[in-house]
Amino acid sequence: MGFSTSGAAAILFVGVLVAVGIAYPVIQTAHEDRRAAIDDRDDRSLDLRNTDIELEATTYNDSSDNLTVNATNVGSTTLAVADTDLLVDGAYEPNDEWLEVRVNGTTGRELWQPGETLSIVVSTADRPDRVKLVTEHGVAATETGV
Repeated sequence: MGFSTSGAAAILFVGVLVAVGIAYPVIQTAHEDRRAAIDDRDDRSLDLRNTDIELEATTYNDSSDNLTVNATNVGSTTLAVADTDLLVDGAYEPNDEWLEVRVNGTTGRELWQPGETLSIVVSTADRPDRVKLVTEHGVAATETGV
């Protein structure tokens, strides 16, 4: 075996080391990102299992054309009021158009703790047939025949 064969083997060996040195950090980062994504998915799944709401009362005031929706957080997950959606007869009612929002009778609250009641007042032209409240985790409660 001459010098040219040994030199070529050394160059190939160095090339393999450089390639592994470049590939390892990329593979390690991809694995860490995958692990973080799996942990996030598991956290969302746990929050979903621990979330539950009940519509306590949905009333419509004919004189003021206002609909009041009262729901209680009966799960063990704290919910964000801003991430709660309301649909009236299938039409989305944007949060910034709600006339009044109260959590346990207090305005200005951003979190809806377990056991607390959320009260939303919206203006509607007609008496609705169906009201649906959806939480940030996709858990919904529906009432028909308001």
